[in-house]
Amino acid sequence: MVSENPIEPGRIVRTRAGRDKGRYFVVVDVLDDEYVRIVDGELRKLARPKRKKRKHLDPTKDVHEGLRCKIEQGARIFDAEVRSCLKNMGYLPKAQRGPKEG
Repeated sequence: MVSENPIEPGRIVRTRAGRDKGRYFVVVDVLDDEYVRIVDGELRKLARPKRKKRKHLDPTKDVHEGLRCKIEQGARIFDAEVRSCLKNMGYLPKAQRGPKEG
């Protein structure tokens, strides 16, 4: 199945498998035809991006152009920028804080 939204740097994606299922991330690197690296600036920070299989991701229609340009130019990106991007685009609801303990 080929999506009309390619998985590319700056693309907002939702995970559909794994411990982080249902969370939204930003693609920061395309490793090959099978794997990408994703971050959300909160649980997965830029210092340790999550390596994820493409087949476990649902790309959204949104690409954050500012982040995409910075990634392509090799400019420094901060976790706060990623969080802000996801929040401003409506992908970081309060319910996405992780499971409650107890």
